[in-house]
Amino acid sequence: MRMIDRSLDLDILAGRKPAPGLAARLGNAASKVLRAWLNRGALNRLRELDDRQLLDLGLTREDVREAITSSFFSDAGLHLTIAARERARRHLRCGHPD
Repeated sequence: MRMIDRSLDLDILAGRKPAPGLAARLGNAASKVLRAWLNRGALNRLRELDDRQLLDLGLTREDVREAITSSFFSDAGLHLTIAARERARRHLRCGHPD
């Protein structure tokens, strides 16, 4: 083994981060629960909008319903973003410039 191979091995080992401690893992878990709770509140506010307002956001009532019925910890915002983007792509593909 050449000397350069040994120094590369050391660089790889030096780049590793230690595993997070118990306090850090508990903090991360609490943060995820809080974020999920706040996102559910935002979803409930979307339910209060009428169909025209939802369409202005690129969403339908069904999109919101699907996001609400998804798992508590799933990313409902990502679901809604994907639904709105897909609807916009279909809209543009059909030749509608708006």
